[in-house]
Amino acid sequence: MSWDTIHYDLFAKCACGKGKVIRHIERRDDDWNRSETYCIGEEIECSDCCNKYHIEHVIHHYYCPPWKGDGISDRAFLVPNEIKMPPRKNEHYFVFSDIDEEIVASLSLEDIKASIDDMKTNKYTTRLQLESSERIVDLYQGRYRKRNLKLITPILEDIIQNYNKYEWTHDKMIEYRHKEKEEIENNKKEIERVIEQSFELEFRRG
Repeated sequence: MSWDTIHYDLFAKCACGKGKVIRHIERRDDDWNRSETYCIGEEIECSDCCNKYHIEHVIHHYYCPPWKGDGISDRAFLVPNEIKMPPRKNEHYFVFSDIDEEIVASLSLEDIKASIDDMKTNKYTTRLQLESSERIVDLYQGRYRKRNLKLITPILEDIIQNYNKYEWTHDKMIEYRHKEKEEIENNKKEIERVIEQSFELEFRRG
């Protein structure tokens, strides 16, 4: 299998309108009709703007089916040299190595205790009464592909006995997410302030 590579340029008007900004593109195509496109460089071709601005990008990742795109929004700007675009802050994705850590971070201590009683009383996953119990079973199934209460309840009882050892309890997660949400909102405002002073580039084929 071989790849064919082509290069071409896209062009955008600069901020003053006297020159242009060039984006250099590389595209690779293979025998299976797969295609990969990369930006390999950008440059300001304007004697005025090149001394006043620099190029920065605001990139946003979002869910998108593969047949509709790559799930990336990339906006390019000429940003005045005296300011800088702050990096975008996104919600932190936690990865827990063990199921007990994930359960503790996802549910309160009271919900875990109540779920133990629910599981011992009703004995089968199809008879569980509490939403928290269902949540725990779903977390366990996501890791181990099993829905066995006899395997789950000992884990919950061990959590109760050793609850103080966990760094990320449900209460701490709520506190962290609240603070994180404020930081993300402030970050969005900072980015918008820079965008208001910048010039957005709209690239097209020449």
